[in-house]
Amino acid sequence: MSVEKVTTESWGSRLGSSFKGIITGGVLFLAGIPLLFWNEGRAVKNAKALEEGESVCISVPSIDTMDMQNEGKLIHATGNAVTQAVLTDDMFPGISKNAMKLARTVEYYQWVENESTREEKQLGGSVKKTTTYTYEKDWVSDPVDSSSFQEAGHDNVVHLTGVENKRQSAEKVTFGAFTLTSGQIGRISGSKPVELKDVPMPEELKGRTAISGNTVYIGAAACPAVTPLPNGMEPGIATQLPATMYVTVDSYPGQQLLVLDDPTCGTLIQGPTGDMYPMVADEAADAAYMMVNNTTRNVTGYGELTTPAPTVNMQLPGLINVEHLGVLPVVCFGDKVYVRTADNKMLLIKPWQDHYVVSYNGVMRRAYISLAPTMATTSTVNPGAPQVGDVRISWSYVPETMPISIVACQNAGTFSPYVAENGYTVDLMQMGIKSKELMFQNAKDNNSMWTWVWRIVGWLMMYIGLKMILAPISVMADVLPILGNIVEFGIGIIAFFVSAVVALVIIAIAWIFYRPILGILILAAAIGLVVLLIKKKKKTAQPAEPAPQE
Repeated sequence: MSVEKVTTESWGSRLGSSFKGIITGGVLFLAGIPLLFWNEGRAVKNAKALEEGESVCISVPSIDTMDMQNEGKLIHATGNAVTQAVLTDDMFPGISKNAMKLARTVEYYQWVENESTREEKQLGGSVKKTTTYTYEKDWVSDPVDSSSFQEAGHDNVVHLTGVENKRQSAEKVTFGAFTLTSGQIGRISGSKPVELKDVPMPEELKGRTAISGNTVYIGAAACPAVTPLPNGMEPGIATQLPATMYVTVDSYPGQQLLVLDDPTCGTLIQGPTGDMYPMVADEAADAAYMMVNNTTRNVTGYGELTTPAPTVNMQLPGLINVEHLGVLPVVCFGDKVYVRTADNKMLLIKPWQDHYVVSYNGVMRRAYISLAPTMATTSTVNPGAPQVGDVRISWSYVPETMPISIVACQNAGTFSPYVAENGYTVDLMQMGIKSKELMFQNAKDNNSMWTWVWRIVGWLMMYIGLKMILAPISVMADVLPILGNIVEFGIGIIAFFVSAVVALVIIAIAWIFYRPILGILILAAAIGLVVLLIKKKKKTAQPAEPAPQE
């Protein structure tokens, strides 16, 4: 399902927008300079703080006792973090765990609009934009507002409102003789899924939930509104239903059994106990049989048609109670009545004397019309075939006992960050039992990783900003599309190299500022390399001397 929207932007409008973008591009380019400079300083200061911390850090042999001689000193300790707290979900009281953390994750099954735009430059500088909107159903973290969709017919609903993602943590977590700070508790990881087996759901959701794995799926209310039907058909009132007739069967002498003969699902016979059996006709032998447990029983004769079955006068939506399937929503197509099962099957209701019958997976089920809405006894949601509006919720928790390693200052029974001479702090916590050397190495590696992340971010800001500054040139050249493409490609190359050179210069200056000796050596090496390349180029350009003649 997709819809296309075509718009055209004139050359003048594009040119005006590109000139406006010069300001934004300039701000981006200039903002990248202090970001790169700051990042190099942060990396150097953080590295020095880690080196200083590693040199003074003391590894304590045990956390069971608190050595007051270490008060105020940077210590390395390992052991189990433990809590006695019981965390409970306020909306789902059945979810309760002795844990350090408990998290609820909520997702919604919604129509999602995807947008992709294809641009085609026109002679004269205008641009033809073709935007394609496609629609698909997917699980998303927040409800999607479908009122702004380009194409109608993809309306979103939510079957359970007022429930959102939620995170909660234990207020007190002990670490041997110590107590962890709230910041350290927040850094504890190692979540596990909450198993939902035998977990009771709220009473108000009865008949609306289904559990699959460690996720609960929540569907529509027990008596949902009927959604638009296929082929443009609308819900209505069922007023005409087929008639019934009687037969006698050799296995039940003297008894007349009800028969429903309908070409849609075959012919059924109701036995004396109310069970339903298919009837098979043998035209060659001019006979018919009732199939009971794969055994044929001869039908000795047909009776006359009786009066039509009672008229069902029920305005939808409504419910019908199907034996072994529970209460299901009713849907009408014209003069026929159907029920929608949990696995999204549409089953035709066949009339009987005082009840009705449906065929589900080859098994006949009795069904009873209920004119008054009642609470469903089975789920209205199917995890394998979700409907728009369904909600799924899962929970995760961090167990009450987790092994951790800490590097921090011992401070009155808890911990505080170590402040280095340059003002930067050292406060490490990592999962598992790790040595002091490994913890500091991991911290140094993390510092290096973030240094490169910020370097790339700073360079990208300068690159994008420079492209926006030069954009009016390519727009002006777009009067002839092929020329505009060439100019745009050239601008991209220029912006790439110029931003890269400027970024390298800023980084080099920062290194000279924060690490003068190393920075000067690197800059000198770079200058020497440039000079060497220039000399080599000049030597290559000189003409070769002619060979001497004999």
